[in-house]
Amino acid sequence: MIKITIYRKPDGLFKGFQVIGHADSVEEGADLVCCAVSVLTINLVNSLEAFTDDRFDMTQEEALGLVQLTFRDKTSEKAALLMKSFDLGIRSVEQDYGRWLTVITKEV
Repeated sequence: MIKITIYRKPDGLFKGFQVIGHADSVEEGADLVCCAVSVLTINLVNSLEAFTDDRFDMTQEEALGLVQLTFRDKTSEKAALLMKSFDLGIRSVEQDYGRWLTVITKEV
């Protein structure tokens, strides 16, 4: 199962996110749930790098299906919009494929 945690500060600002796990909904290479989450996650990271000046730390480990990103400072409006878009996208995947995916928001 894939577990996605969106980290928010008490004031509602984004602090980062973590994606961990594999959906294992079908055989490797044909897993559309894992593919959807991967595309949304990679696109978010690439968009943050290309379209914002926000600084962040990131850890990834393919074997675990882990991508963890933590913003170093307060997020810009652009980064916040990208995070909202990511949140919308993964929750849409969760609605249809919740058997293999869970999304939570955690206050930090």
